[in-house]
Amino acid sequence: MELKTLERMTVIKLREEALKIPELSGVRGMSKEQLIRALASAHRIDLARRQRGGGDKAELKKQISGLKTQIAESIRSKEKSNLKRLRRQVKQLKAQTRRLAKAKPIAPVASEAPAAS
Repeated sequence: MELKTLERMTVIKLREEALKIPELSGVRGMSKEQLIRALASAHRIDLARRQRGGGDKAELKKQISGLKTQIAESIRSKEKSNLKRLRRQVKQLKAQTRRLAKAKPIAPVASEAPAAS
């Protein structure tokens, strides 16, 4: 199992995978991020290769909205140098969200079904 497949799986499928591992407890109460980390550690997957920003579009959008409020504050206080930096950060984060949206989904993990004879 790879990190990309874990990130593309739904919470339901992640829980199913986590329930197969007896060492993991409290699986039903975990969020998607917690499930990914738990499964990655169980399968010895290196999380250092993870995309910048966590690959989570919702988190990037939260960062963008926070930066937009800072931009509005910079406009009110007339800090032009800070304003330019903030706008550049928003532009980079928006590009990241577009890249995440364009990324091709990986085929779902095929479940092993017994062959009917």
